[in-house]
Amino acid sequence: MRIAIDARYMRGEFSGIGVYSENLIEALGKEDRENEYVVFVHSSYRGDPNLAENFELVKDPARPVSLRTIGTFQRAIKSYNVDVLHSLFPLVPMFWQGKTVATVYDLQALLDPEFTGGRRAWKRAAYDAFYRFAYPATFRKADYIISSSLATKHQIAAYFPDVADKILVVHGGVDAESFGTPLPIEIDRVQERYDLPARFLFYIGSTRPNKNLMMMLDAFEEFLRLHPEQDDLHWVLVLNPDRFFDAFFAKVREKNLLRRVQIHQQVSESEKRVFYHKAEMLYFVTKFEGFGLPVLEAQAQGLPVMASTHAALPEVAGSAALLCDPDERDSIVGGLEKFYTDPSLREKMIEAGRINVKRFTWSKVAKEVINLYNHLLA
Repeated sequence: MRIAIDARYMRGEFSGIGVYSENLIEALGKEDRENEYVVFVHSSYRGDPNLAENFELVKDPARPVSLRTIGTFQRAIKSYNVDVLHSLFPLVPMFWQGKTVATVYDLQALLDPEFTGGRRAWKRAAYDAFYRFAYPATFRKADYIISSSLATKHQIAAYFPDVADKILVVHGGVDAESFGTPLPIEIDRVQERYDLPARFLFYIGSTRPNKNLMMMLDAFEEFLRLHPEQDDLHWVLVLNPDRFFDAFFAKVREKNLLRRVQIHQQVSESEKRVFYHKAEMLYFVTKFEGFGLPVLEAQAQGLPVMASTHAALPEVAGSAALLCDPDERDSIVGGLEKFYTDPSLREKMIEAGRINVKRFTWSKVAKEVINLYNHLLA
């Protein structure tokens, strides 16, 4: 069997989908030495994934969200004589005639009115129209839809009941071993390079509206106001700057919190482990999450997690995290207060988190995906 994987979210700077894609592909390489794979990545990708000999990496200049994806990209796929196309995002060529699998993480593009914000009106309208056409067309064209969570599966089935019977849930994973305690020399190096504060909450991700950073900033400010004894607490963020970044940074400056909020652009994988290791808690009260890999990365590192009651986060975090209403500032403040006023809570959350991550491994993800490929062509 010859399988094409469209993984073009693997590019110069990774998104959550890019991280998911690279981990899945590496896991497939470890679990499947029989089938042949052609993996399409973006031309800007400079990574060096650990791939087996039955994998071929092909670079393509088109962005995943583009007219080429739903139009002419099928020509590149057909030239490799593949049996199955698996798109690691919910867009596939409309004229592709072969077996098709599409992975869907969330329905933000259809449900979140701010998803296409930060653009000129005409461009925003064009993106909205693109998503309203391309997502449903992809769902109906695919032989199977892989959903990253039960929450996303239920959303797809609710809005597109005609495709409900072909949705399968395959959670993401985490390599718990790679998130072991960093070496002291690495901790010291990262500490010096980034001038990390002694005490901080940690966030990693984008500044898209669904990440809820404005509300989290309001709650952080209110918590500091109510608890002056926490005067040395900071909030450290690792961000991939996007079109929403300027508005968030302006809000930080407006609140006069520049000395308490530390922002860094994307860091290396080894550096990221140090951020997790040094933090006091992952501050991740977001919305519309289709999975939430940072939750598992934090728990694998032994870092307590505060997440939200929204979308897939309760499903992924299990009973190991503090969950707050992402739309209520007081709920988030209350979560921070609970964490910092209960001395026994931290160790309980760490232990529960280490147990929780055992449910999610990339090996398990790869085996489930391979079984789907085999079933599709049986």
